[in-house]
Amino acid sequence: MIKLKQCLSLGSNCLKHSYRRRVPQTRAFSSQKGDIDCDDAPIKYSTSKAKDWKAKVSRAGVEDSRLWYEPYVILASLAVFLLYFCVIREENDVDKELDRSLYSRIEGLEEVQLRMTLKYNIDNGLATKDIVKRLNEIEKEKARI
Repeated sequence: MIKLKQCLSLGSNCLKHSYRRRVPQTRAFSSQKGDIDCDDAPIKYSTSKAKDWKAKVSRAGVEDSRLWYEPYVILASLAVFLLYFCVIREENDVDKELDRSLYSRIEGLEEVQLRMTLKYNIDNGLATKDIVKRLNEIEKEKARI
């Protein structure tokens, strides 16, 4: 690693030198020629570890093994959370604010939306009686104010 850093700092001289990890020769320790593994010789597929490899693992990845009780833990946690959030928890000011209608938050929204719906219904030949009635109510409320 140090030699690699030195090589990178030297620049183009890096390509002139070989920075491979040095491995001791096995020939010096073996007594027979047959003990040496030759990298140039073909590898027999039926005796290699590659014959046990499944293509599914290459495409989908290694299958994660889960504990047998994991779904039960998740189900229990979710049930406790929903029980707390939906039943036990008291309402706060945010909940009360969310109960308000959008029309009460934005002034004039209901009237604009009703006018757009009225135009759409007239263009498509749909019923407009309820829309006109609500628009009249809104106009009367405006007149009072």
